[in-house]
Amino acid sequence: MIPVIDLAPERPGLEHGTAEEISDACRRTGFFVVRGHGIAREVFDDAYDASLRFFGLPLERKREFPMSTSTARGDNDYSPYGYSALLSENAYAYTGKPGMPSDYVEKFSTGRLILDDEEKLPFPEDESGAQLRTALKRYFAACETVAGRIAELLALALDLPRDFFATRTSTSNDSLRSHLYPGVAPEFLNDQGMGQHTDGTLITLLTQDGPGLQLQDRSGRWLDIEVPERDSFIVNIGDLMARWSNDEYVSTPHRVRLADRRRQSIVFFKLANDDTVIECFPKFASDRPAKYEPIRYEDYSLQKMNLLFGREDAR
Repeated sequence: MIPVIDLAPERPGLEHGTAEEISDACRRTGFFVVRGHGIAREVFDDAYDASLRFFGLPLERKREFPMSTSTARGDNDYSPYGYSALLSENAYAYTGKPGMPSDYVEKFSTGRLILDDEEKLPFPEDESGAQLRTALKRYFAACETVAGRIAELLALALDLPRDFFATRTSTSNDSLRSHLYPGVAPEFLNDQGMGQHTDGTLITLLTQDGPGLQLQDRSGRWLDIEVPERDSFIVNIGDLMARWSNDEYVSTPHRVRLADRRRQSIVFFKLANDDTVIECFPKFASDRPAKYEPIRYEDYSLQKMNLLFGREDAR
């Protein structure tokens, strides 16, 4: 249903063809699957297994590692770290639709600071916590590599310098969120694992165990995204790339519906440096006006996060 793109390094000379494949997918659906990325299967398995052990802890224990949602500027709190329980977040609100149901999903989140072993982060201070931190650190680093390669190929497809996105994401507050969706239970009000939304990212990388992820096509139909391999990345571009391309590249609405069994996923969000200005590339405004005013990424991100957590702008 969505294109499958091979990033295998043993394809020399085919780089521009791969770049065009990615660009075409961004225009048609905004979603594609990436294989041949060179990341060892154990990186995925370790992250999934360690995450599941954490989610299996009693709720009271998990709540000892809450995700900070402060609006204080400059404290990195918008790259989330820690645990959030069922119904504590609302994807609809993130897209500016308050009053909608919250999401039946548990999350454990981390960000770029995990790459520094000396950084104090909200992980359990025992062997299982150390295993979780190590596993998510490896996974985060792997995602940085894959996202960087995809961004480089997009730059080539857009006739930009190869390092165009690299120089604008070198200090981005990227985040990684490990998700656990329960099976539908009788006491649940609906089957909403995560409400309809688009991502406020440059690029999102997702892997999954189990059904439930759906995208909305241009006719409004919801289509299942079924990728059985845990180590194949489902990639979608987010609102940043849509703004940069004047919506030539599509940031596609998607959601997660609960199924009759548990579902795990791990999602990596590639963002932009705080001082990066997101503005339409001239090539996409040559025959039509730009739809969006230029905006610094820091301001854009703050708006999004205030919507997600239902707070006023702290500035």
